[in-house]
Amino acid sequence: MLQAFYPAPTPASLRRARSERPEYFAAGVLIGHSGDKLQLPDGRIWDLIFSVGSPAARWIAIDVTDQGAGGGGDDPFALEEGPLVPIDEETTIGPPLERDFEGLVARGLGDLTGSDDRLAAAGAAVVEVDGGADIDRSYDELLEPANRAHVGMRAALDLDDPSELIDATNHHDGEINAGTGDYNEPPPPDDPEPDPGEPPNGGDDGGKPPKEL
Repeated sequence: MLQAFYPAPTPASLRRARSERPEYFAAGVLIGHSGDKLQLPDGRIWDLIFSVGSPAARWIAIDVTDQGAGGGGDDPFALEEGPLVPIDEETTIGPPLERDFEGLVARGLGDLTGSDDRLAAAGAAVVEVDGGADIDRSYDELLEPANRAHVGMRAALDLDDPSELIDATNHHDGEINAGTGDYNEPPPPDDPEPDPGEPPNGGDDGGKPPKEL
């Protein structure tokens, strides 16, 4: 039961199993410094964890009382056989192999039937194609005209002398400087500030309305 439901052999797993499935412990209590031993009501003590707390820990069931493994008679608190049996650790569990390797290989080779003929036909087509002649023809039709046009354009650029354009541009400085003199004039005078005039009623009363009589 412990191996089937509690794979980690620890005192915590043992306490959990004792609380969840008490019928498997025959009214025994967990004792010991680490809580890895089970004491039955008749006084017998069973060690349930081998090398507790170490990587080599595993579930065991060893009688460690002074009475020995036999117990001196029938066990009045014998456990009933449960629905599960311990798993053999040497047994390899996996899916059933309904197909053998030879059958798989035979079916795979059957799918490749006729592939040699298809590969031979494709190879013959590659050999028959004159790729070099096609490349030369494309080069003559497309790249050679573009190359000639590029050479002609470079020659035209070499014949074009930009010195006259540069000289004309340099003479523009005098014209620009002469034109800026037309705008060197003093700014116009500021407009005079407007006179706000006399306040209403013209007295010292701050423009208050006259009192009613």
